[in-house]
Amino acid sequence: MTSTRSGGGKSLPATRGSSIKSGSVSALFVCAMALVVLSGAFKPQVDMRSLSPGRREEIRRSNLWDSIKAVCAAYLLYSALQGPDTHMVRPHPAIWKVMHGLFILYLLFLVFLLCQETNDARAVLQFLSPDLGTELPERAYGEDCRIYTPEDPDSRFRVLRDTVFDEFFVGHILGWYGKAIALRNMKLLWAYSVFFELMELTFQHWLRNFNECWWDSWVLDVAFCNFIGIHLGMMTVKYMEGSMYDWTGTGKRKRPKGLTGRIKRLLAVFTPKTWDKYAWSPTSSPLRFLQCAFVVALCLVFELNAFFLKYVLWIPPPHILNHIRLALWFGMANVATREYYVFITSRQGMALTKMGANAWLTIAVALVEIMITIKHGRGMFEAPWPRHVLVFWFIFLVCTGVWLVRWQLQLRTLTKRD
Repeated sequence: MTSTRSGGGKSLPATRGSSIKSGSVSALFVCAMALVVLSGAFKPQVDMRSLSPGRREEIRRSNLWDSIKAVCAAYLLYSALQGPDTHMVRPHPAIWKVMHGLFILYLLFLVFLLCQETNDARAVLQFLSPDLGTELPERAYGEDCRIYTPEDPDSRFRVLRDTVFDEFFVGHILGWYGKAIALRNMKLLWAYSVFFELMELTFQHWLRNFNECWWDSWVLDVAFCNFIGIHLGMMTVKYMEGSMYDWTGTGKRKRPKGLTGRIKRLLAVFTPKTWDKYAWSPTSSPLRFLQCAFVVALCLVFELNAFFLKYVLWIPPPHILNHIRLALWFGMANVATREYYVFITSRQGMALTKMGANAWLTIAVALVEIMITIKHGRGMFEAPWPRHVLVFWFIFLVCTGVWLVRWQLQLRTLTKRD
């Protein structure tokens, strides 16, 4: 959960982030001295010629890693001190500026991978993690869709057991809980949920792990995991909407009594200062419907990219790089969603409102991820599109287009009558 500054379309008010600037010069000098120490500027020069080839390679690799870490740390420091303001103030504005800087570094890394040949891109990832660089065996979940397997000596419900106790089962629920916290709208969440299952059916001829049993997709995923995650998330949203907080720093503060009071005050830093309800209203007008559909489409792109990237770059699902990507996207989800919501609901109108930097950045990252999949997936997605998939999406798009045009014409007619 995060905190936000309310007020659609208005300039961001001054926050505690301004207190960073007062000490930015001092922080700059302190970090510069730390960089001098970490870079080994005062260490004696090592005679590389006297070392064995293996030792020289080890030192070069260590120096390269230290350089990468120092470059990232320096940029994140700059982001914390001079990064763009956001609508987030808890637990501290600098944290969201650092998150913005991390996402920019991720974008630049994606651009670097995009400019490499496929084998070289995989070699770069193997440099980051030596256990990579091996083609992945794709797992198909829908090869045996029987719930009852009496001939299996291990379990009569082996398929169901393996599915329920899969490593991603709990993560599935937690993921939808986080998505509910970010979107805060039941209609958008259920549209997101159903359309992702349709995306799996659409692309299962390219990715084997999209080949799931019907009860796995629509019962366990949608009706169980998604239902629990969405409703727990929306319950949290409703609870936070009805709670009153006095952590603004204005007015009198009561000193907490006892250890419990101090712990509550410490944890309060990580809770929202204010909690704004998102009134997306996707059925209020054709334009708003398309604006909300864009949010769902971007969420679907984020989900699909996770599967396609690990497939073309040979990254196993439980690998730490996948978790880092999810953490980066989760960190940006709330702030980017808030900025996009302000952008489309501003009273000044979209023509006078600038989309927030974080919302723009998430769109840019999603597009570059698609480019990487297209470039490094050449020759990997040659299976022809199934006819029923093309027919379904053609009918769906035509019907949606006709419905939107009719809706817009009806609104014009009502406007002329008034």
